[in-house]
Amino acid sequence: MYYNHKSNKISANETQNNIITGTTGCTCGNVENNTTPTMPNSRYLGIQGIVTNISNLNDDGCTKLFEVRDQNGRITNFVITPSTYFINQANIARGMSITVFYDADAPAVLIYPPRLQAIVVASNNLNKNVKVDYFDSNLLSQDKALQLNINENTEVILENGQTFTGNLGNHYLIVIYTNSTRSIPAQTTPEKVIVLCQSIS
Repeated sequence: MYYNHKSNKISANETQNNIITGTTGCTCGNVENNTTPTMPNSRYLGIQGIVTNISNLNDDGCTKLFEVRDQNGRITNFVITPSTYFINQANIARGMSITVFYDADAPAVLIYPPRLQAIVVASNNLNKNVKVDYFDSNLLSQDKALQLNINENTEVILENGQTFTGNLGNHYLIVIYTNSTRSIPAQTTPEKVIVLCQSIS
């Protein structure tokens, strides 16, 4: 059986206490909860927690399973594939605090603990805000929570580390930033933007 994480079939362990809902923005190490019920939903949600186990999902060792326990003790298993993007190529080990972003629109097998496909992983020792979302032609996030102001100091790259020279608008982006305004939407000049051209469809 399959279900969608935005559907009514979300199980008790998938409450808003352990899912960063409405926005994929998070302060790595501290959840940034700056959403309101009237804001549109983001496609990508993040779960913060401690890695309690790492195992191989199959015999070839190319796909792994991260067991993550949130602050309320709830367990979520994340499937880590070669296409999962690790910010700053972080090498994750058991006991580390991480934030994992996943596609809330993707179907998932109805099992406990829930098993989700990891899209982006950030180590919480980054001490930065991380947001994964679709940004429109005005660089406003899909959930209307964050407006980007790009300047010459913003590093804009592709997933492979190469410089991105196209138009940032109308792309899924990983945004790494330190400070933002308290306005609605919040505005920030990010330190780094990673353009997700291939891994998210």
